[in-house]
Amino acid sequence: MSLNIGNIREESEMALTTNDIVYGGTAERELKLDTYAPQEGGSAARTAIVLIHGGGWMTGARGMMAPLASALTEKGFVVVAPEYRLVPESPWPAQIDDIVSAVRWVSENADKLGVAKDRIVLAGGSAGGHLALLATARLRGEVPVAAVLSLFAASALSTDERPAKGLFNGTMLVGPAPAAEALSAANPIDQISADFPPVFLLHGTADWLIDPLASVNLYNKLVELGVTAELHLVAKANHEFIGEPSMMKPMVAEIALFLDRIVLDPQRYVDEAMETNLFAKGPEAFRAMMAQMAKGGGKPG
Repeated sequence: MSLNIGNIREESEMALTTNDIVYGGTAERELKLDTYAPQEGGSAARTAIVLIHGGGWMTGARGMMAPLASALTEKGFVVVAPEYRLVPESPWPAQIDDIVSAVRWVSENADKLGVAKDRIVLAGGSAGGHLALLATARLRGEVPVAAVLSLFAASALSTDERPAKGLFNGTMLVGPAPAAEALSAANPIDQISADFPPVFLLHGTADWLIDPLASVNLYNKLVELGVTAELHLVAKANHEFIGEPSMMKPMVAEIALFLDRIVLDPQRYVDEAMETNLFAKGPEAFRAMMAQMAKGGGKPG
């Protein structure tokens, strides 16, 4: 489907928004998304962030993401917030099917959105983060996802009434007794692989809904596979804390730094580290400096 980028443009205080763009659908109804663009036309290297709402797969709406989307546009990103069919309306895997369709739409309309096809980032909080991770795995080899932002996400599901720490009861999504293969297919931690893009993980240590161990376990698995990953555990923060007014800007700044350093302009940071940080040169350079200091009575020559 093509994008008529000028049909329902609205200016807000924070971002230039376009609402109710049809990206796909079923025989029963259309599926829509909203876009948010920087007011000043900033590019952040022409990067799009597909921002997926949470709500336990059973509730929520794309409009929930407006404050975070607007904050991200202040950093120069174009943000796309899609809706998807919820579990009461359509059973799994309709939710992941819809998100995959939305990402394909962004890729197909990249030029009209003013972004690069290889600069599409998937992001989401809670159930939205779960879908972002799974969609990335599903799109492997088709759409080059540049990075994933997993915010206090359910990274591993269980059908136990009282799951172990780090697991989340996913029966509302996959049903009470899915086959082992079906449950694994809905578990991000089982679907990641060594060719996964960089992942930014954010979790509050006081999160009682999705234990922070969910992100810790996912981080450990990513590192084990050799995938670039960064984990931020925020002391005393609860679920969805990024929506709190005092927390949003600093957390968005951390996200923007990660994307700039790892995805958009990594060489600049490598060069800077080599120029200013002895430890970036490796252990041999450090040992040589220590040996020189020892010969010179503790003073580097």
